[in-house]
Formats: sequence, C-alpha cells, structure tokens
Amino acid sequence: MIGRWLILLLISTKAYTQTYTGTRHQAMGGTGTALQEIYSLTANPAGLTRLDQVVVHVAYRQHFLSTEITGQTALLGIPTRLGNMGVRIHRYGLQDAYEALHGGVVYAKPLGPKLALAISVNFHQLRIPAYRVDRSFSADAGLQYHIREDLVVGIHYQNIGNMGYERVYGVVPSTLRIGVGYQLGKVILTSDAVYDLTRTLDGRAGLEYALTAALWLRGGFSLYPLQQYAGFGLAWDHMVVDVATTFHPRLGISPQMGISYAF
Repeated sequence: MIGRWLILLLISTKAYTQTYTGTRHQAMGGTGTALQEIYSLTANPAGLTRLDQVVVHVAYRQHFLSTEITGQTALLGIPTRLGNMGVRIHRYGLQDAYEALHGGVVYAKPLGPKLALAISVNFHQLRIPAYRVDRSFSADAGLQYHIREDLVVGIHYQNIGNMGYERVYGVVPSTLRIGVGYQLGKVILTSDAVYDLTRTLDGRAGLEYALTAALWLRGGFSLYPLQQYAGFGLAWDHMVVDVATTFHPRLGISPQMGISYAF
C-alpha cells in the first residue's frame, strides 16, 4: 500500500501538487499571477504590495479525495512603510511515508502607483522516513504592472537558477509565469501562461463573479494537464473562507479550504 502511494506521489510531481496554490487562485484555474492579495504569496509575491492589513491564512487540501495524501499551508502578510513582508509554509505528503516541506520569506515593494516588484528566498526539504532527507534553497522574483486600475499584467520567475535536490529524486519547480487580470464590473477574468524547464507550456484561465459583496463564485480550467476547477468565497467581518475543488480526469477530485483573517 505504501508503495502505491509513493508511485502516486511521484506521478503527481509533474503537476507540482507539492506546491500550494492559494484557494482562490486554485478555483480560478490555478491562475493568480496578476492578482493582489494574501494568496499572492503562492503565485506572484509582487501582488502582496496591495495588502494594507496584517493577514493570517491557513489552508488544508485533500489530494484526490480517496487517498491519504494531504497538504497543509500557513501564510502571513505584513504591510510596512518600507514595503510588505510575507512568510509562507507548506507541507505535502503521506504520513510515515513521504513528506515535502517548503517555506519562504518574501519582500514586496511598489515603485510608483503602477509598478510593483518582489523577491522571495525559499527553503525546501524532502523526507522519506527510514531512508533519507535532502534540503535545497531557491529564490523567486516577480513583478506586476497596472496598465489601468482594472487591467494588470504580472510576471513571476520561480526558482531562479534551477536549484534542486542532490541526494533524492524530487522536483523544485522552475517556471516562468506571465498572467493578465481584468476586472469588468462584478467579474474578474484571469489568464496565465506557465512555462517550465521540462519544456512544457500550460495555459490557464479563470473567472470570479461577485454575487454579493460577501459571496464570490469562481471557476476555471488548465490545459496541461486538462483539468477543471470550481469554488467560492464567503466573507464575514474580518474573516474570509475560500473553498476550491480540482477535477482531474483520471485521479479524481481534490477539495481545498482556506481561511484568512485580517487584523
């Protein structure tokens, strides 16, 4: 049974399921390069510059529902006069069999009203109990440019230098993401192109509709692999609850929930 789960974990590496995508972004097709919020810590940290409150976020994901593969995440965003800071921690794996741990520290700063830049330094650990532990470090960079207030372009380069593990098989994704976000009334449209060093190109698209001031409906899709996404967000006072589900044609569904609190 353990061997079966390990095979599934390794197959899932291609889809980078070990890397947490913010729940709102996940519901919108895995996009988010051009969005601005606490979830920018998982897509393009340049979007953190629009954060004006301290925000704490925790999330849980059950991969493929019928398996014991899970992911847990914590995010922290802190606005300051010198720029905004962020911290992210994500754990992915199968208890007593396989564990991938990722953490990062982010600094994001606006350069005028339209341009924002960010950089993050990341720590990665891959552990297989009773076998081996390996660690690695990486750096990311991102920018966003507001063509208009309702039209944003974002670029994010993940894992500059293509760092990886030396002693065990595992992937630290190295990708270039270019995204566009456009707000049309109550609707936000997003689209990302994602290119990685394995020479694969993925296209993603999503949308969000504000049904009320406190309820959002979301959906999207990705092309490689072909998957569909859906979810919603619900706000109450200082708290936001986001729910997303990924529909994989062979492996099944992966539900995800995130809770954010703004101080």
